Amino acid sequence: MKFLVFNVGSETIKYAIYENEKNIMKKIIYSKKIEIIKEILKKIKPDYIIHRVVHGGEIEKECFTDKKIISEIENFSKFAPLHNPRQIETIKICQKYNNCKNIAVFDTSFFSAIPEKAKIYPIPLEISKKFKIKRYGFHGLSHESTAIKFPDKNIISCHLGSGCSICAIKKGKAIDISMGLTPLEGTMMVTRAGSIDPGIILILIKKLGLKRTEEILNYKSGFYGLTGIEDLRKINNKKEEPKNKLAIDIFCYNVAKQICAYQAPLGKIDIVSFSGGIGESNEFIRDKICSYLPFNFKKEIIKTDEEKLMLEKAKKLIKNKKS
Repeated sequence: MKFLVFNVGSETIKYAIYENEKNIMKKIIYSKKIEIIKEILKKIKPDYIIHRVVHGGEIEKECFTDKKIISEIENFSKFAPLHNPRQIETIKICQKYNNCKNIAVFDTSFFSAIPEKAKIYPIPLEISKKFKIKRYGFHGLSHESTAIKFPDKNIISCHLGSGCSICAIKKGKAIDISMGLTPLEGTMMVTRAGSIDPGIILILIKKLGLKRTEEILNYKSGFYGLTGIEDLRKINNKKEEPKNKLAIDIFCYNVAKQICAYQAPLGKIDIVSFSGGIGESNEFIRDKICSYLPFNFKKEIIKTDEEKLMLEKAKKLIKNKKS
């Protein structure tokens, strides 16, 4: 049985091909053009296509992509505008160009069972319920991969890439996550501001309008907003320049504060793990973050295999349907 796994991000298209359990190809394409999916499908004739979807809304588990599921994903695209629209477009292309089953695996699934005290925002409950406002969390496949490696440990999992999120994991289960209703919440990121005073957002909307404010918070903030540079490698290469040093200081301090906040729900912390492009490769930033931490822990660098985890989830779904 042949599986094609798509992990479509805001800037890249990752895909992998599996023959049963065996990985026979993995590739990453640095492209924003979804049309390239058609070229991939012309060369590969899989039995199943598996898609990573960032925001699953109220969908708590992986599922086959019928019209109802696609509609639900579309409804929550406004909360993940950098990812969901591209992932929906990929699914629709695959349904049109390949006569096989399509399965969606959701980044939000890992956080569906976090406690109510971590999930519900302190705004009027009737508004939360009406507009489905709650903490959904993101980077679930990455954090779940870390949880699987250390099933009996208390972990603070730091996924640091273009988007950044910090997750509190207690014996294999997520109990809190820094990203919330949208991927904008939490620590500073490459182009996102992370958590800031809501009053700033209100001022920006009044002064600049909603569309411009959304653009600033999603694309023009974070490292880019502070330095004018989006590629962290360039910032790191000139880290002593005042604006670069300030940006790195703010980022590492942000991450360290979030890590320390999760001492409250976890108590004893066994492991602080780092994954994602920054987390895996940038030793300077890892060390600077850890220098702030006032407790003993084991540091782990995790190279997550999200595509393999997606395959395992999809195969369970297929097995359950057949039985």
